[in-house]
Amino acid sequence: MPVMNLSTERLQESRPAKFFFAIASGKQEYLPEVEKLLSEKCCPLGPRSELYRFSDFSGYYDSETGGEVWKYLVCAEGIMPPEEIVRIKLRVEEIQKQFLVERDGKPCREVNIDPGYINGWQVVLATVKNFTQRIYLCKGVYAETTLLYQKGKFQSFPWTYADYESIPVQDFLKRARDEWSRQSES
Repeated sequence: MPVMNLSTERLQESRPAKFFFAIASGKQEYLPEVEKLLSEKCCPLGPRSELYRFSDFSGYYDSETGGEVWKYLVCAEGIMPPEEIVRIKLRVEEIQKQFLVERDGKPCREVNIDPGYINGWQVVLATVKNFTQRIYLCKGVYAETTLLYQKGKFQSFPWTYADYESIPVQDFLKRARDEWSRQSES
């Protein structure tokens, strides 16, 4: 039986992705400084979603941030290889440390930043917390497909965060996907 060499023919580089940051805080006055740090340490920033009250979707961060939480998404200007998600998540972790305060004897983040990316078929978020649907990448970073894009619309999963199922967030992600499409074809 002849031996076939399939190793190099089957391996392909991934297409670049459109990165974004989901920024949440109870203190809106921090947001310009957060964006400045993201631009300096991660990548130049582009379009933003509208600011929305994340506390309407979940109270998960309310106690850590010290009250009602507001959130928005902001895209990176260009596109990057998806493996950059690890480098970006590690830098985001460093940025978040600049907004730590002590509450009840423990460190609390007053700003939460979740980096992610979108491509033609999925929305992926990076996290440092493991769970059943998350895949370990490296250096303590996990990835999770949060939304799937099929037949012209986003499909959620049982683990999809409620705000990512909302029409305003999905409309913004659809525009980001359209921008990804234009940028990846040029």
